[in-house]
This record gives sequence, C-alpha cells and structure tokens, in this order.
Amino acid sequence: MGESDISTCCVINKHENQLMTLFIEWLDTGLKIAIFPDSDSSPFIGEMGLEEIDNFAKELSKTRIEYLSGTREALSGRDESVQFFFKDSKLRWKRGTWNQGLIGVKSTPSAQVFPDILKKFVLRNRQLESSVERLETEVREVKTSRQRVEEKLEETVTLKNEMEKDLYSKFIIVLNLKKAKIRELQSKTRDKAEPKDEEVFQAQTDDSDASEKETAKHEQKSNNVSTSRYSNSATNSRPSTSRKRDSDSFALDLPDDSGTSTKKSVNSSRLTFTSDESDEDFFS
Repeated sequence: MGESDISTCCVINKHENQLMTLFIEWLDTGLKIAIFPDSDSSPFIGEMGLEEIDNFAKELSKTRIEYLSGTREALSGRDESVQFFFKDSKLRWKRGTWNQGLIGVKSTPSAQVFPDILKKFVLRNRQLESSVERLETEVREVKTSRQRVEEKLEETVTLKNEMEKDLYSKFIIVLNLKKAKIRELQSKTRDKAEPKDEEVFQAQTDDSDASEKETAKHEQKSNNVSTSRYSNSATNSRPSTSRKRDSDSFALDLPDDSGTSTKKSVNSSRLTFTSDESDEDFFS
C-alpha cells in the first residue's frame, strides 16, 4: 500500500439508516478513514494500525494479508452482505453476526480535513491521469500491433490460398499423368489378353474333329487287329498234318447184259490234304 492508495464508497448506516460516505487511505502502517455522515456534519477521522489489524486477523483465523484483502473488499461497498454501523464515534462493519472490523473516530473540523483530502484527491487524480495516459499508450500500441497482425494474417491467408492453388494445379497434373499411365497399362493389358480370349472362343469345345480322327484310328487299328486275328485263326484252323479222305466202300448195282443187276464193290479214291494246300485251291 502506498500513500496515494485511496478508495471511496457510499454505504448505509444501519444504526440511523442514513447514507454516509467513506474515504479510505491505505497505508503501509495500516489504514486511515474519514466518514462524512451528511453535508452539514463535520467529518470524522480515524485510523487502524497494524496491531489492531493483526488482532482482528487472529480472531477470524486469517493472516494479515488475507484480512486486509477482505477489509478492502468490505469497505468498497460492493459486498451487500456487509453491514455498517456508525455510533458513538465508532465505525463497525459485520458480515452476518461476525464483527469484521472496528475503528474509533473523532470529529474534525472541515477546514482541517478538506484541504488534506483535496490534496490527496489531486494526487490521486494525477496518478489516475498518468495511469490513463499509460493505458491509452498501451491501447494504441495494442491497436497498432493488432493492425500489423491483421495485415500479416491477410498476407498469410493470401499466401496460403496461392499455395493451395499451386499445389492443386500440380496435383491435377500429376493425377492426369497417373490416369493416363493407368489407361495405357490397361490398354496394354487388354491387348495382351484379347488374342488369348479369341483363341479360347475360336477353339473347338466339342473336339469333334479330333474325336472323328481318333475314332478312325481306333477303327483302323481294330480292323487290322481283326484281320490279323482272322488270319491267325485261319492259319491255326488248318490241320498241321495231312488230312486224308478215305472213301468208304460202297456197292453199285450195275445191270449186266442179261438184265440182271450185279453188285460191285467200289473203293472210293483216297484224297490226301497237306498243310500247304489251301481251301481255295481245293475248291477251284
């Protein structure tokens, strides 16, 4: 806290239900407070030192820093759960039923208070103006930086779009080349496959010619085998030894001159067949 750390707020005095203004100056040694009950009354001035701050912090089981942070929030007037009571030259504030702080004050002539308060307000105003100027400078720098970033972003977007177009055009070229290569390979594959397909479709699936030729060959072989077998059979059926035809004797009734028949015994001729003679020679 510094000498120029000042805060003000308007709160309601629950004891009289009247509005009052608080002027708080935060110091390294504690805090000072000025109470302005109304426009006609003299202000009341009081102070809370570090010893009192530590005592309240101990009662509330807090550290000094935690207590000062809570007190700053309570005296800002933004916490509606905090109630203020100003009576008998004492300012007390509570949160619920718990006392959060107590400061003893005394009435001080306005002629002594206002010059000091005015001086503090002037200093505070100067600090605020300096802070505003600093913030305005920062805002201008931020705006400038933002403008540069936006310009850079636009350039980046433009570059990105150009790169996308370039990459897309290159991709289209490569894709067309690949498609052409694929079509070429497909064409070559079809050219190689078509003759085989024609041969397959032109081929005789019933094998009629081959069957006829094969049948003729089998018949020829069968005829040759039959002829050979017949020849062998004919050859084998011939007698290996000479066949002899012996004629039996038979009697002939021959009439004689007297008209009387006489029987004569006649021996038939004997025929002899050899294996060298054929049936054809015999019957010819």
